[in-house]
Amino acid sequence: MKVNGTAFGRLIFDYYGIELSEEEKEWFSFDGKELKGSILSGDKRGEAIALAVRHEDRAVSEIAFFNGSKESEVAAVRSMLKEPLVSQKLTMDALHFKPLTLEPIHVAGGIYLVGLKKNQKELLSEMKFCVEQLKPCFEDNSEWEKGHGRWEQRSYFCYDIEGAYIDERWTKVGFKTLIKVERQRIVSKNPETENKNVQIAYFLSNMDVQKEQDALELFHAVRKHWQVETANYIRDCILAEDKLRCIDSRTNRTIALCRTLAIKLLDKSDIKNKAEQMDYFADDFRLCLNFLKSINFL
Repeated sequence: MKVNGTAFGRLIFDYYGIELSEEEKEWFSFDGKELKGSILSGDKRGEAIALAVRHEDRAVSEIAFFNGSKESEVAAVRSMLKEPLVSQKLTMDALHFKPLTLEPIHVAGGIYLVGLKKNQKELLSEMKFCVEQLKPCFEDNSEWEKGHGRWEQRSYFCYDIEGAYIDERWTKVGFKTLIKVERQRIVSKNPETENKNVQIAYFLSNMDVQKEQDALELFHAVRKHWQVETANYIRDCILAEDKLRCIDSRTNRTIALCRTLAIKLLDKSDIKNKAEQMDYFADDFRLCLNFLKSINFL
């Protein structure tokens, strides 16, 4: 039986998608993920997916497919920049720091927060100069937190960069705010060999920060963007996405959509331990059928 992947995906997001409101915009992060089992012998890349993931609950709003060996995640993300998602609040990695990606968001009335790295060397240099010359509008410091064998503390700084020199090709993007983040990390596995390092990251946004709450919202969005990659945990560790070995692109994409549907169905319940629940379903198919009936899927 052949499946029309485009139609199948549209059905999933039409019936189990996220309802977006123009009045109350929500934060979403774009994240690319390789389907490792699709990589052919001798190749470095294979089939991949780009996900638009809501910060609040890591729910997938939209999905786009691309082949990493001949297509770009940038184009896949741009294909998702349409209403209603394009007018929401969006966080992106430095890979997407390009005028053709950011302009549609700004024109549509959306908000973006995008990482700035060496791939935009001149702009990064100018923003570092701004940090040296300007006083932060707002600051915030997190408490020291322990996790994954290390201690971490973050300091956030917000700068108003309206009036700063920006190259002409960025004029339609609407830069207004620079966020600088300093992360201090201490590896704590071996107390006798404390390994402390400081990492600095920069983000630009078109958000007009007028009050402290605005700045705190951007600081929170930075943190959530870093955390959103853990949404792939369910796909990889619970639904074994990376273990599937298949070289047919249509099959890979259809099964990826099935996993997205499975996650959305699980999210409609109060199930906390999804891995344990999937084991129960595997042992007792009638239990799975009863669950699907309880959420009105069947």
